[in-house]
Amino acid sequence: MEGLLEKKPENRPSSAAEDIVELRRIHEEIDRATVEAYGWFDLLDDSGQTSHADPTHETFPLDHGFHETDQGARYTIGLLARTEIIDRLRQLNHQAYADEVHLGLHKKPAKHPDMPKPSADAIRKRKEQLAARGGSDFGEGAEGALF
Repeated sequence: MEGLLEKKPENRPSSAAEDIVELRRIHEEIDRATVEAYGWFDLLDDSGQTSHADPTHETFPLDHGFHETDQGARYTIGLLARTEIIDRLRQLNHQAYADEVHLGLHKKPAKHPDMPKPSADAIRKRKEQLAARGGSDFGEGAEGALF
């Protein structure tokens, strides 16, 4: 399989065919638009002057180019940027789950030590839910949490 992937022209660094160069440019544009949609402008600032709002995150340039992957050399973002983006997506996923638990969409897991607290938006929505049903929390907690 690896040999087949390497034979594709878009996977060869030496390929300068016009359509391959355009395909790479489009991939870069999609990557930048996606990062921008998440509001991670620090990853788009090659000068390093834009800091991320969350101090637990690190800032790395996207570093488009040929990088080694499990499938061999590929035109993609650099390993540090890939790792940071995956970490940020994982954090967003954990926060979304914590918010959904708070809103009663999931049962609270028996053990989940790393689960973040519900966001301010989830707390506001939960209060609105309670107000809509007459403020009754059915004895599920003084702060409005279901579990």
